[in-house]
Amino acid sequence: MSSSDASDDAALEQIFQKKLREFAADLIGTFPEVSAAVQVVLAMSAEDAVSHYAKEVLGKHATPSKEMPCPGVVLPGVVITEELWSTVGAKTKAAVYDYLSILDLSALYISGFEGLGGDDAGEGFSKEWADRVMRDWRGRMDRVDFDGLAGKFAKLFGGDGSALPPLPEKFLKGKLAKLAEDMVREFKPEDFGLRPEDLAAVEKDPTRAFEILMQASGSNPALLQKALARVAKKLQDKVASGQLKPQELVAEAEELMKEFQSHPAFVEMMESFRSAFSFDDTETAQAAGRDGENRLSIARARLRKKLEAKKGGKK
Repeated sequence: MSSSDASDDAALEQIFQKKLREFAADLIGTFPEVSAAVQVVLAMSAEDAVSHYAKEVLGKHATPSKEMPCPGVVLPGVVITEELWSTVGAKTKAAVYDYLSILDLSALYISGFEGLGGDDAGEGFSKEWADRVMRDWRGRMDRVDFDGLAGKFAKLFGGDGSALPPLPEKFLKGKLAKLAEDMVREFKPEDFGLRPEDLAAVEKDPTRAFEILMQASGSNPALLQKALARVAKKLQDKVASGQLKPQELVAEAEELMKEFQSHPAFVEMMESFRSAFSFDDTETAQAAGRDGENRLSIARARLRKKLEAKKGGKK
């Protein structure tokens, strides 16, 4: 195991222990009846807690659904009965499943599927499941924890780095976030295996819109440009009236490229936005009525290449 892998594993174990203790405290406060059993878990060593969770809880509790069924076992030796479950509201039930999801995710990797029959983790533990958990916890983990966990599970389940940490606050209601939402609405959900609720989620989680665009771009690169061109037509009036300045979109894209350097797929998409609103792309420029700027942008690009070639010849 490389030192990097060992460091990542240690970080995952810290996440597991932190969430385990938070969950235990909440269980004691919400369900005093299980306090004694929870205290037994808290008395376990860190290693034993992970091992027992993987064998006794992972894959053994109920899975969340609209009905929010009673989960049953929630920690080693800790069982929530139907009677107890019926005494709490929807928010509490959702919180229990939130904790279970992040503990499952961490224990699954740390244990290497131990207790689940080797590599056969069952249909419940798929890339889609991991992605859903990461999205659910996006706003409740710090950047370092999120990136570390996302990277580990990309290796485990496969992936293209599309799991993004939350956008910095200043970009949540930014112009590009709104643009991404508008572009997503240009898609047919079924074309990409999306559900209607996936599209609805972008209103609550702007970061989700960028993830959907990256997914669409990966499966059909031309689709992103077509959606951008269609949206550009709708933006034409705003650009013409001065309500929207292309330079602001370019600046925002460049800032996000710097912010997300560790996510190449996202950076590539931001570059396409930067290029479009610099009017490097003729189709987008024509859609927005900025043909002149497109020609100017092309001329500048040619000049830059000549200057770079001259500098290269002098070396």
